[in-house]
Amino acid sequence: MNAFSGVWNDLLERVFPRRKLLAEIRSRWGQSGPGKAWRASAYFDLVRGSAADADVDDKTWFDLEFPEIFARFDTTITPLGRQYLFCMMRTYVEDPQLLAERYHGAQALRADHALRERFQLALSALRDGGYADVVDVVFGETLRAVKYPRWLLLWSAIGLLTLLGAIGSILPVWAVFVTVAINVTIIIQTFAGVRRDSAALKRCLALLPVAEAVARAGDDASRFKSVAQLRAQRPERQQVAQKLRGFSLFQKEAVQWVSIWFNITFLLELVAYARVLKHLAEVRAVLQSTWVLLGEIDASIALACALECSPKHCLPELSLTPLIDIEDGCHPLLAQPSPNSLRLDRRSALIAGSNMAGKTTLIKMVGSNIIIGRTLGFCLASRAVIPQSTVMASIRREHSVESGKSHYFGEIERLQTFIDYARQQRCRVFVIDELFSGTNTIERIAIARAVLEQLGMEAQVLVTTHDVELQQDLAGNYDLYHFQENPDIEGFFDYRLRPGAAVERNAIRLLGRVGFPAGIVARAMSLAASRSN
Repeated sequence: MNAFSGVWNDLLERVFPRRKLLAEIRSRWGQSGPGKAWRASAYFDLVRGSAADADVDDKTWFDLEFPEIFARFDTTITPLGRQYLFCMMRTYVEDPQLLAERYHGAQALRADHALRERFQLALSALRDGGYADVVDVVFGETLRAVKYPRWLLLWSAIGLLTLLGAIGSILPVWAVFVTVAINVTIIIQTFAGVRRDSAALKRCLALLPVAEAVARAGDDASRFKSVAQLRAQRPERQQVAQKLRGFSLFQKEAVQWVSIWFNITFLLELVAYARVLKHLAEVRAVLQSTWVLLGEIDASIALACALECSPKHCLPELSLTPLIDIEDGCHPLLAQPSPNSLRLDRRSALIAGSNMAGKTTLIKMVGSNIIIGRTLGFCLASRAVIPQSTVMASIRREHSVESGKSHYFGEIERLQTFIDYARQQRCRVFVIDELFSGTNTIERIAIARAVLEQLGMEAQVLVTTHDVELQQDLAGNYDLYHFQENPDIEGFFDYRLRPGAAVERNAIRLLGRVGFPAGIVARAMSLAASRSN
């Protein structure tokens, strides 16, 4: 019976391929992204603004592990959606209304599974990886032109007449072989250089029927602004289809194998490509809008899936004052996070604790939630108030052999940028992990205090440290927090943020828990007590 059922299902999938595709779409819902990032940054690289403050800077992107966060959120169907989602996550939004629309739109798609699946089925026509190159046609520089297009058209006509003459026995067959040989030479020297652009242009034209299919997804789809815009732009897309009709024929599978022979005999596709370039500038604006709207819908579905995967999420309130208030915040990369809450009203936070206790994860959680809230419109928390500011991070990294810079030198360059940006009010939230950890204790504490005092007067800083001496030195502008070990629980750490200065000596007691000799533990406790007195 099971064997028969398997054969029957296989037959149904062959006869009705959309049935198989729908099953795949449903199986992926509520799952993390597969981590395919092929050309994900292409759209962002092309449209990236000249104002650096508008984007999540590269170092912050990597320091806060956003490549991994993006991979987890990226459940898009198409390369267009992947590229649009990447750009969304790298671009700050100033308009709270737009952020609210993104959150509520994702929530609506999360709730309406039937409409969501209709969108995904329509978008699946663009799921091939080759559609990642469409962005170059739509937003990139002018496509590579064909040299001497008029002579090319004339020679194509001669080739066609030669073929017809040979068929009608007016010309000898060898004349066809001569033109074919010349055409092959032209194809090798000319068409090979524009082949990628030609293939991308063909895929670009495939956006038009997909846009129409999405626009027809149902009357209830019109409540989404992007779908309403696709419907309103139907006349413009029809004009694009008419202007590019000749070249669009080469998309059809039934024509593709025939076109090979037409290219060899009279360069049909090369001529069509040369002619369509004349019209591309006229229709590019419509193609750009179509690309953006399709990418936005696909990205919104991915955000809906991210919300489905997240136990806590909310629409954050944007504050014009220096206020960070996150309740039960979670880090997006943790499958089973330990929620923590933090409120900083015109204050900064100094967080102490030992390695692996959770302090770096805490500041990454806060930093990433502010960025996600300012770009995607939601925070992974029960409730969140975040400042309308960009975020810059400096998380410990190893020596760079390629750049030749030590960690210390790279860190002081980064902190100099922080100080400049804070003075200019270009950024008002800084995430810093263990300042100057590679220097000696006396200098490390002195420099860290001076830098953090300056930053704390002009911005909000979330900084971790092993140096308990800084707790008393920075109590003026910084609220004190700490993580601590718990020798009585499995794993030693409960990952709970606690207010106040770190005073416990659990790190030493853990030595006994893992089997260190009692004499070493006692000696360490004695030395620590004498140093603190």
